Amino acid sequence: MKLSPAVKVGILTLFSILILVFGVMWLKGRSISAGERTEVIFHDVDGMRPGSAVQMMGIRIGQVEDVIPVIGAENSCVKVRFVITEPNIKVPDASVISIQQSGIIGEKFLEITPPGPENVFIPVNRHFKKLLKEGCIVELLVSGKYVAVGEIKNSGIIDSRTLTTDERKSIKTPYTYKIEYVLNKPGFVVPRYSSYNLNFDDDMQEFKLQITPPDNVILETPEFQSKYTVIEPIRMREFFDIQLESASALKETNDRINRLLSDKFIDDIRITLNNTKDFSEKASNVMDQASDILTSSKDDITNLISLSTKLSDNMIVLSDNLNSIIGDKRFKTSLISTSESIQKSSEEISELLSNSKLQDSLVNINSTTKDLSEVVKYVNDLTKNKDFNTKIDTTVNNLNTSITKLSQVLDTVDELTTEEKDRLKEILDNSEEISKDMKKFSNKLNKRFLLLRLLFQ
Repeated sequence: MKLSPAVKVGILTLFSILILVFGVMWLKGRSISAGERTEVIFHDVDGMRPGSAVQMMGIRIGQVEDVIPVIGAENSCVKVRFVITEPNIKVPDASVISIQQSGIIGEKFLEITPPGPENVFIPVNRHFKKLLKEGCIVELLVSGKYVAVGEIKNSGIIDSRTLTTDERKSIKTPYTYKIEYVLNKPGFVVPRYSSYNLNFDDDMQEFKLQITPPDNVILETPEFQSKYTVIEPIRMREFFDIQLESASALKETNDRINRLLSDKFIDDIRITLNNTKDFSEKASNVMDQASDILTSSKDDITNLISLSTKLSDNMIVLSDNLNSIIGDKRFKTSLISTSESIQKSSEEISELLSNSKLQDSLVNINSTTKDLSEVVKYVNDLTKNKDFNTKIDTTVNNLNTSITKLSQVLDTVDELTTEEKDRLKEILDNSEEISKDMKKFSNKLNKRFLLLRLLFQ
């Protein structure tokens, strides 16, 4: 059957219209695919346009259909709608969606990263060495409180020596927890250099992993509710601003170092180094002298050591003797009886000292001692007197003469008759009575050695 020119023109026109429609849709990023369509919200899309690619783990799976700005008084945003054109591919919940760029001046595309497991290492304390159950809660500190953001998939205890050098810097225990967890709540990202801790939940009676961001990072609750975690792009200007701030901080640090390393400071350092060198040389000389002294006194030190050894041996022998003496039962018995006797004597002495008569006697003895002391003092004063010494010499001479005469008298008495002896006896008796009377008289006159003072004055 032969087609008429009109039919041929109609078919060509329809085919041209279809090509034109598909071309326009391709240029605008439109797709007639029946795949999954998803909408996410960004604050800034950094120049991404409809038709940009959508990649998952580096593989193109779709394209961006619409980029719709939403202008509001407070919450302005950009809605990005994309479609998955590849069959049997679904974007998992809590996936991370971000805007990336191919190279420095390449095209922008939407990158989807499915949630994956993260590994963390925590030291095993001595008081706690227990495996964590699968499904335990993972919490992240957000706005001052811990929020459940994931769960533990796997945990185990490994030897700390199997870790890398960087990982061992924060691990000081022999064993380490290796915990594998995954974030299943969208809108939250764990910052780098966060700290991890295990905490026991009394209500659930199980341990949970708590994540604390660094001190200078404060996490906030996501502004828009979504099934995915949206990462805002960083513009080149912001990147260069950060680099400029870093360069300014580095310049300020260099300026401070330059101000610190002034000529005066360098001179002080040079002087300090010279002084340190001199000190080290003097210390070396002192050590050499000390070595010479030790070498010269080696024999003395050896003798001292030998004497110390002998002394220690003697001390050992002495301690053995003391132990043998102390271990002797007879010695113990004698020592106990001696202590009992001393105790008994002390008790008796205490009783004697508590007797009132003895106390009076002691008082009298004290008084007598004082009187005797006065007499001795008086006699000492007399002995120092030259006249008194002269009188004493004269008295002694007279006494010797008297004794001589008495001896002669006794010889004469021996030659007397009986009657003469009786008469002499009577005279002596009378003399004795006279002496007694004189003694009574002297006692009355003698008040505190008055007679002695009268005799020697």
